[in-house]
Amino acid sequence: MKKFLLGMFVLAALGACDRAADDVLVRQCGGYRVEMTFADDGDTMNANINGDAMTLKRVVSASGARYQGVLNDITVTLWGRGDEWSMFLNDEESFVCDAK
Repeated sequence: MKKFLLGMFVLAALGACDRAADDVLVRQCGGYRVEMTFADDGDTMNANINGDAMTLKRVVSASGARYQGVLNDITVTLWGRGDEWSMFLNDEESFVCDAK
């Protein structure tokens, strides 16, 4: 009985880990590793860019989803349409983001 309960606990823990990993969208934008999670209402995104955490707010976009915030005095914009994402730094540098 103990082995059965231990096995069920391990399976439940592994299942929880898989669900948590599915909630994070990971992209490589030039030399930047970007991990994104979204609020349930879609109004904010939490991003981890090369280890620096930030919160971006959704802004008006003609198409797709566009989020903007400031990290270390740099305006970061992440814009996505479907599975395609781009990152802009101070509206000067742009990077195509590839799935990881």
